[in-house]
Amino acid sequence: MNPKKTKGKQKITIKKIEKDEDRLVTLSKRRNGIYTKLSELSILCGAEVAFLGYSCSGKPYTFGSPSFQAVAERFLNGESSSSSSSLQRSVMNAHQQAKIQELCKVYNRMVEKAKAEEVKVKKAAALAEKMPLNEDAWWKVDPKEVKDHEEAKKILEKCEGLYEKLCDEAAARIQRGDGELERDKVLQRLFIHFSRLDWFVGVWSCGVSASQKPSKPKL
Repeated sequence: MNPKKTKGKQKITIKKIEKDEDRLVTLSKRRNGIYTKLSELSILCGAEVAFLGYSCSGKPYTFGSPSFQAVAERFLNGESSSSSSSLQRSVMNAHQQAKIQELCKVYNRMVEKAKAEEVKVKKAAALAEKMPLNEDAWWKVDPKEVKDHEEAKKILEKCEGLYEKLCDEAAARIQRGDGELERDKVLQRLFIHFSRLDWFVGVWSCGVSASQKPSKPKL
């Protein structure tokens, strides 16, 4: 049994981040996650929530459902004893509960739809692996799978044609390049493409009598 190369799950100690820059980055990454959890709590449980946070620079961040101001005023002012206010609040709560129930149904439908789409994608991917490749996917064919000599020659010709097109595109991109920096980027990307294609054409050339490969352009 091979030993583990990684340490596996590690318990992260919850403590204050010392560097200001790291704290700002963590806040920007996790703020939307906090808003999402609060929104889900409000929708699923029908709770009124309010969130107030300050960054290390003093910038405030707020979130509330139905609104931060409404929840804050209710918390600061306390419950009203007047019957008119109670009736008004009851009507508002009933309307809010109806909207929450509607949102819950929409949320559940979206979750179920997302799960169904995920299953479809997995099934389609599994089916695509089993299906025979069509003519447009000739470059995905394994050379060892091709038994017919003439078919192998046709695929090799297509490889060489693609190779020539890349050579022409390389020269055209270098001519269009503005400055040495742009030229270096073009050369770097094309070098990767040429290396992969050169290996691919070489694989197909083994055992197949075809014309000599075109040479690469001098870059």
